Amino acid sequence: METLPPTARKRKRRPAITALLVLAVIAVAVRYVLFRYGVLYGEAAAKMASLAVAGVIVAAGYIPLRILRGGQWPDDASSKESIVATVVAILGLAITAYSVSELIAPNTPIAAAAPACAGVPVNGAPFFATTPANGANAHSGPGREYQQANRYGGNCTLGFDGYCIGPAELDLILNTPDQRWLLVHDRNQLISSAVVLSQSPESDLGTTPSPDCAKLGGLPQPSAISQFSYNAHNGHLSAAAPGAVAVGYGLTTTRTRDRVYHTGALGRNPAAGFPATLPPAGISGAMQITDGDIWLAAAICLADNVPVVASLRVQRLTLRNSQIISQAPDAHLRPATRLHLAEIACNSTR
Repeated sequence: METLPPTARKRKRRPAITALLVLAVIAVAVRYVLFRYGVLYGEAAAKMASLAVAGVIVAAGYIPLRILRGGQWPDDASSKESIVATVVAILGLAITAYSVSELIAPNTPIAAAAPACAGVPVNGAPFFATTPANGANAHSGPGREYQQANRYGGNCTLGFDGYCIGPAELDLILNTPDQRWLLVHDRNQLISSAVVLSQSPESDLGTTPSPDCAKLGGLPQPSAISQFSYNAHNGHLSAAAPGAVAVGYGLTTTRTRDRVYHTGALGRNPAAGFPATLPPAGISGAMQITDGDIWLAAAICLADNVPVVASLRVQRLTLRNSQIISQAPDAHLRPATRLHLAEIACNSTR
């Protein structure tokens, strides 16, 4: 078979190379979609999929190489050099496709602190957390009373799609109650938020339970505080919050310039009205004010630094000569101030 003339080879090579580039993009995109939506997952599958992408490109690269050869190995040096350059380009494209595949759809998200747990997809989840060293049990519902559905190894990353409300567990590090049970990504399995270490902002879980919680046995999210009171003589705080396990109390000055926030106390006993103490004598010093107004707030805490912002109740305290002379309910706070005050109330640094 004779070698094709250079002009003929050039005319046929361009569409072949274009087709190869399009195929490379399609192969990378298909791999991304398969991992993004959990059809494929796992470290071994990720490597094999990336190698498959590279293999497809190398195999498809034989077409422009064959066209360039014109059916046989040419004798002229320029054609040989062109073939070598084509082979190098094909191998480079395959390596590039492999690297891009691993970069845009790795088995473990780049931001995660540990490899993905085996046996469950991670990519596409809005929230990530790592399991403790001894692993974590997943249940079929939000609570230990539900059947164990799986067990994941220690020090690995899990993805979560949201949360449900269930019986509170004590946080392994902070020892504060946590009512949230996290929904494992693409699985009807729940793990207590108290036993995993968050790798994403808590806000990525949203502010309301997942719609799937109704069929999994989730409880209603506590949402309202009533009968919030503060005794300005002995410093006793109390509140009523049906369904809650903790109510946090916090303070901030009403002035907008050089505003001071202060974490007050955490009430953990629902039966006793979430009692806590905030000594009146220390408020003036903590807030760096002797005369003026202070907002004292109460918020339901689903977990440490995870308030139900809509539950916030506020009392305005008026100070004269560092003494509390009056207090009254106040609801005239800006949304940003309400959010920050609720977070301060539920902060564990107290």
